[in-house]
Amino acid sequence: MPSVQRQNALVRHLAEDPTFPGIGYATASRLQVALGDDLSRVLGEGDVPRLAQVIGIERAEVLVEAWRDRQAENDIVVWLAENDFEGRLARRVVALWGADAAIRLREDPWPMMAVANFAAVDAAARRLGLPLDAETRSVAAVEAVLYRRLDEHHTRTRRQEVERRVASLLSCPSRQAAEAVSNAIASGAAVVSGAGLQPAGAAMMEAFVADAVATMMEGQGSEDLIARDVRPADVDVWLDRAAAASDVELGEDQRAAVHLALTSRFGLVVGGAGVGKTTALKAVVATSEHFGRAVHLMALAGRAAVRMSEATGRKASTIAAFLKAVEVHQLVVGPEALVVVDECSMLDLPTLYRILRAMPSSGRLLLVGDPAQLPPIGFGLTLHSLVQVAAVPKVELRTIRRQAAASGIPVAAAAVREGRLPNLGPFEPHAGGVSLIECRPDEVAERVVDAVAELGGVEAVRILSPLKAGPSGTVAMNAYFHRIMSSGRRAAGLGRFVAGEPVVFLRNDYRRDLRNGSLGKVMAVEAEGSVLADFDGSEQHLSGRDLEDLDHAYAITVHKAQGSGFGTVVVPIVASKLLDRSLIYTAITRAIDRVVLVGSTDVLSSAVEKLPFSMRREVGLTDALSLCLIREQCRL
Repeated sequence: MPSVQRQNALVRHLAEDPTFPGIGYATASRLQVALGDDLSRVLGEGDVPRLAQVIGIERAEVLVEAWRDRQAENDIVVWLAENDFEGRLARRVVALWGADAAIRLREDPWPMMAVANFAAVDAAARRLGLPLDAETRSVAAVEAVLYRRLDEHHTRTRRQEVERRVASLLSCPSRQAAEAVSNAIASGAAVVSGAGLQPAGAAMMEAFVADAVATMMEGQGSEDLIARDVRPADVDVWLDRAAAASDVELGEDQRAAVHLALTSRFGLVVGGAGVGKTTALKAVVATSEHFGRAVHLMALAGRAAVRMSEATGRKASTIAAFLKAVEVHQLVVGPEALVVVDECSMLDLPTLYRILRAMPSSGRLLLVGDPAQLPPIGFGLTLHSLVQVAAVPKVELRTIRRQAAASGIPVAAAAVREGRLPNLGPFEPHAGGVSLIECRPDEVAERVVDAVAELGGVEAVRILSPLKAGPSGTVAMNAYFHRIMSSGRRAAGLGRFVAGEPVVFLRNDYRRDLRNGSLGKVMAVEAEGSVLADFDGSEQHLSGRDLEDLDHAYAITVHKAQGSGFGTVVVPIVASKLLDRSLIYTAITRAIDRVVLVGSTDVLSSAVEKLPFSMRREVGLTDALSLCLIREQCRL
């Protein structure tokens, strides 16, 4: 690797890692210019005098001490840079393989397949002189194919497709590719699932989830001294009394949801917009507590958790916060406790796996959501898969409640959910419901900007775009509104953010309880280019690398909007392979008061008629659960 690239990686590491206080880009660059390729050696040897010639004795001593404290990660940064890997992988590599990771990887780089692509790892292996026909390399190619499919959200791939991709990756005959697949299966790198193959990690997660769900479905009562077994008649008596006391009468489907939560250890409550899931959830909580059962409420997104709390009058948390509390023993989930997870269409396989791992075997789990919404951003399908298994206890709420129907949004959403184009009125700035601004594709961006202005400006509106790219994509829309809002104001993050701007976090940070898609607002621009941002009441100081994971949120993708709700949304409708029924449906159901669609009726109609892309996602959970249920039945 060219020395200049290694030097740049070190400069970035020194400037952005908070472990090295007082070393910004300017200071790190001076060290690089003065010491060149010797910089990492000088730091490793703790040569304070040489460093002091550039940055002074005091900072040199602090830097050397900090470097020693992080020696393992620093060695990895150097090795990664030498082999053209991203320096940001350093912490993950150390976490996976320990302090001697650099030594181990210099001997055998193939374990890097867990965090990097095949081409980069293959290049590193070539530099070490490893043979091109080695079995390790061919097995790694199979893993690379399965990992790539995992990046595309599939947990299972047909064997023939794996062999085809391996042959292409290795430029080898099909016979050799088939042999590579057989070797991968024999070594445990690939797992057979029906007619397909899975990467070992995904296979393990699906098997665990399936077994846990099957066990809960067949589970018996526990020895909990407070909670007691509940009969359906007991639930009816309580609900009748509660209705008389509150003058709130549940529908039959909502009562069925309460029965499900009280009498089944595992269940699903599903339904579209405006069908009373929130009211049913409130009744589930009250009834469970009446019968002595603790209830833990959670959702993936912070805003969804806030809405759960407001609806039920009980504390609700993000899933990340719940898992962290269990991990550090701040929270113990009791043997008969009910865990309720809302907005479960967003729930990917790793997250459901972690939830089930955190629960006692005698616990109860209720998943609430809408399988017509977009599938999760992460790999796998959970709610969408589980709802297809006939044996899984479930209640579908279908009746649109009168209050929800008043806005017109649930009715329009229901039509889209069924693959029909809803009745759309003309755009009126002060009218609610769902409307369409009819225009040509080349006019969409301009008409979106006009609509935002007529609706009260960026403070009153959120743009939900199917795409990042293009004139009406999130990148262009955010750049346009940032230019207007930041003119003449103090900015942070290389001029990217000013106070008052809406922002979105772009990665999962469990330490901060932030996820990829957490929405917030810049509260202040602080010294040295950092910002103070508020995410659903949680204030976070962000600087350095963190700012790379922050973006403007005047416009966000529909995927990022899942779990959130906005008074008014404007949705550009442009032809795209991503535009399907579930995307339109999810966008519409994010709005509380009004939805303004901007684009062509023909494009909109075509998208609504398309089957959801979730139906094309290849996973093994449905089959795994069906097999587990058969085994459970055989044991009885």
